[in-house]
Amino acid sequence: MTQEAINFFEGSSGESGPSQFTDETTAREVLGTEGTVASGRMSLTFAIEMLRRYFGADVFNHSGMVDLRFLRPVRPGDTITFSGKISGITREANGSKVSVNITAQNQKGDTTGVGQGSAIIPNAYLP
Repeated sequence: MTQEAINFFEGSSGESGPSQFTDETTAREVLGTEGTVASGRMSLTFAIEMLRRYFGADVFNHSGMVDLRFLRPVRPGDTITFSGKISGITREANGSKVSVNITAQNQKGDTTGVGQGSAIIPNAYLP
């Protein structure tokens, strides 16, 4: 994670001006932290992309869902690794719902986020 990537991500939201994500002084005043942090939306975006690649855009873009809880800040210089493990498969009228437990960890092994995601794989895709 780089400050440049954080700034780019925050700029893409249309917000302008300093924030706890882009300005160290504001981060200190708003969060009480030394240095900026990446927004939770940025971690959520990475989790969504992981599942979109796993399920395929066709499936995930139509039925995908992610619910992520943020446990600790992600800071510039961190390397975040997202992983997922299938936690269940249930039959639905229109396919099979595959549920995935999601974990995000930094380079120290600290868990920065946990959650669940799912998508319904249509019957037409199943054997």
